[in-house]
Amino acid sequence: MDPYLVPEDVDRALAALGLVAVAPAGPEGGGWLAASRDDASRYVELHVLPAVLDDELARRLDVLRAVRHPHLSQLLDATEIAPGRVALLVEHVPGLTVAELRAARVALTDGEGVTLAVPVLQALTALHDAGLVHGPVTASSVVVRPDGRPVLVDLRGAVLGTGSVDGDVRRWLSTVIAQLPAADVDRLVVPPGGRSLRELLEDALRADVDVPTLVAACFEVADPEALHLPDAGTLAGADLARAAGRRALPARPATRAPRGARTWAVAAGGALALAVGGWGVSHRTAGAVERPDPVAAAVALSHARSEVIGAGEVAALDDVEVPGGPAHRADVDLLSSFQGRSVEGLDIAVRSATPASDPGRADAARVEVRSAVTSHVVVDPDGTRTRVPASPESVVVLELRWTDQGWRVWKVSPS
Repeated sequence: MDPYLVPEDVDRALAALGLVAVAPAGPEGGGWLAASRDDASRYVELHVLPAVLDDELARRLDVLRAVRHPHLSQLLDATEIAPGRVALLVEHVPGLTVAELRAARVALTDGEGVTLAVPVLQALTALHDAGLVHGPVTASSVVVRPDGRPVLVDLRGAVLGTGSVDGDVRRWLSTVIAQLPAADVDRLVVPPGGRSLRELLEDALRADVDVPTLVAACFEVADPEALHLPDAGTLAGADLARAAGRRALPARPATRAPRGARTWAVAAGGALALAVGGWGVSHRTAGAVERPDPVAAAVALSHARSEVIGAGEVAALDDVEVPGGPAHRADVDLLSSFQGRSVEGLDIAVRSATPASDPGRADAARVEVRSAVTSHVVVDPDGTRTRVPASPESVVVLELRWTDQGWRVWKVSPS
């Protein structure tokens, strides 16, 4: 690293400890990865806070130094390096942040979600028991080590005293929910009477949260399952990228569902071949090119998607959706969440399909679709068959894009 990029006060502080800055680091930036001058394989992180080292801040630092938890990074030391600048010397935790992990893979299973949610809840409890609060716990605040152990690595809020006990827990629950499959997946894979981790955590957000009770409920929903990590090369590269203050993971694969993406309802019946070519009344675009009616196309594409989901054919999604688009990524996530299960008799009835607002581009159209999933059977890998009852009616808006193969679904949004 160019030494001129390291502030003088940081350089002096590290030099006094026999350390040298090797790269920017720290949650959301604001720190440096440092190596020992005597042993380049030994790393720590130095995070700088804009704060005055008064008596209250010194008290919180003393309390935080004494907190020990396997899922919380360790505060090693702290000092004022300049007026209004306090440096924290923090244990370096190798691995991927939850945000980076989610960008490199599909949504977490419920078992993986338990493995992620519970240890961090326990780490937060350790802070709360010591009289400290953390502040917002984001997907960048937690690193998953190569052994799969999640560690809360952002100690800045605990030093500054921002946040609240209830706020810490609720923000973490919201972060975990964002790593789970979209809500509509539950309509296809959760057995009757069963409860998904998403449902449990969403219910918890609507009530008074008692952490021990919530932890016990998490274990009732699913057995903890090891977090599935990318290969070792990706892990090592991502750790270096994180240390260098970059987000340099490989290009996002089609297996990642975007935050907030929703899987969408489909129509019953119809052959997959209906997804190719034109349907119904012609539609004249701004460019005066005759194209099939997008409303009829939306219904036909919904029929086709029904067949694809029932067959579990990921490759066939290309015949329904724009490859790599938001709807495509969400459906790849959906099929991946089945984990060897299959769906029989999936039949989703479209109640209505009508034009929605103008998307503002000539090669796009928006259609509002009202539909409901009918009763169907989920078959587990061991042959167990479970009937799932019909779902309530829902309304979504399909955004279609015109491609060389005809209309395809680009994005699905709540109405």
